[in-house]
Amino acid sequence: PEILRTNLASVILQMTAIGLGDVAGFPFLEPPEKASIRDGYLLLEELAAISDQRLTKLGRKLARLPVDPRLGRMVLEADRQQCVREVLVIASALSIQDPRERPDDKREKAAELHNRFKVEGSDFLTLVALWDYLRKQQRELSGNQFRRMCRREFLNYLRVREWMDLYSQLRRVAGTVGVRPGGEDSHP
Repeated sequence: PEILRTNLASVILQMTAIGLGDVAGFPFLEPPEKASIRDGYLLLEELAAISDQRLTKLGRKLARLPVDPRLGRMVLEADRQQCVREVLVIASALSIQDPRERPDDKREKAAELHNRFKVEGSDFLTLVALWDYLRKQQRELSGNQFRRMCRREFLNYLRVREWMDLYSQLRRVAGTVGVRPGGEDSHP
């Protein structure tokens, strides 16, 4: 059942990377629909990860990244665009549930606190601004103080930790394929 709910592009990419052959011929207990398989291959071709059902050089790099192939492709492109740190922050944020909480009884207060990070015209840069704030607070506060600050500011501490953990993992793996933040943006 899990194969029916997951992004097949990611499954195809991983199966191809480890040499399991064509997904359509794999003996799944409950095989995915042919249309889903076709869509997965089309997406991977569009991302330049697969050609003639073989991984490209870019596809081999993409298969190593612990995120959805579309987000991984953004990370690989970020190297050419010299915005690796920002894209690592954004890709890891888009891979988890939003850490910003909006309780019904305190929606206005939560919105006020969250809007401090709003970057006009870009939800993505808003995530980067929130990230920079969280990293600064994490460096300045003890673990318990940071947890309390998150609660006070309607940020789910466990999701913030998940975001930070995924960022670190993605940064480390991206480094192994030659994608590294550079210059003054290289702080963790």
